[in-house]
Amino acid sequence: MMNEFELAGHTYRVGKIPAMQQFHLSRKVAPIIPTLVPVFTRLQAGAAVSQDGAAAPLTANLDATAEALSPFTEAIAEMPNEAAEFVLSTCLSVVQRQQGTTWSSIWSGQHNTPMFDDIDLGVMLQLALRVIILSLGPTLAGLLTGPRPGSPAGA
Repeated sequence: MMNEFELAGHTYRVGKIPAMQQFHLSRKVAPIIPTLVPVFTRLQAGAAVSQDGAAAPLTANLDATAEALSPFTEAIAEMPNEAAEFVLSTCLSVVQRQQGTTWSSIWSGQHNTPMFDDIDLGVMLQLALRVIILSLGPTLAGLLTGPRPGSPAGA
């Protein structure tokens, strides 16, 4: 899964978070999920269909993504330091920024800091929220829609 987008004048892309890290990330952000569910619902309902017939990414609706940023930042602020650092570090570890013709990781896990001086807290939070939407969005969409008829869970 790679998703490219523009933010603060730079092109970023999000890679896939490994399944176990997704599991731990979902546990850490679980308290804020009820706040984000209406936003996920709007994103899912408003998702456009691309030219090839595939659904557009949930982050295509920038207004709803920006709307989600406020409860997300409040929830991050209320988390214990260790949990907040885990969420940000996990999310930012899968983000890369385009540098000419190459892509560079934006996060140093060893130093727990951005690799670019122009990445401030606002950009970090927007990037982290995007990663959460892309990584956990499909899971939330499944929870919101329930089992589909004919699926093993719906049988």
